[in-house]
Amino acid sequence: RKHPPTNQLVTMAAVVESAPTATANQQQQQPGGGGGGGGGEVSLGKGAWDCDKNEEIPPHLEAEVFEEIATMDLPFEGIPTIPPRTNMTHMAFFCNGCRYRVEAYPDWTAARVKQALFNGGIARSNNPNGITPGIQAWSDIALIYAGRQMEDTKTLESYNVPPGCKVMIAIEAAKLAPGAKPDPDSAYWN
Repeated sequence: RKHPPTNQLVTMAAVVESAPTATANQQQQQPGGGGGGGGGEVSLGKGAWDCDKNEEIPPHLEAEVFEEIATMDLPFEGIPTIPPRTNMTHMAFFCNGCRYRVEAYPDWTAARVKQALFNGGIARSNNPNGITPGIQAWSDIALIYAGRQMEDTKTLESYNVPPGCKVMIAIEAAKLAPGAKPDPDSAYWN
């Protein structure tokens, strides 16, 4: 495995060190509350929502809540990495550009997870200008993991969903119906 010449590493480090940074106070004053993902200026979508508390996760706390803060505890070739998660009971679902955090366990059925998401506020992702009816009940949600739509009666572990999984999709089931068309104003995140 080849490594870049040392002079390139120094140049890249100098660029990183000279990059402007904003204080947490400046980030909160920016439009949209600063940005998602880690309190930086780049937003990863439409924010984050905690379904257990039924409240928004402030942008400057997303990285902490989702345990995505890189450290030098387990560096890879001198690069900080995200350490193993400590809270394996919370899972993350993406729905219409927003991340939803919900407590769920591998022995839960997909229906139970959908109920937790619905009761926690996932219907807030409905598009008022959409061509589908939106999420009106937990049964209007479809869960997808590893490219497979989950059946309501099967457990998460039957789909090999690991505890604390952060890469699942929750989508309005009507959008998956044969012949369904995307919303006219849908973007990359929808």
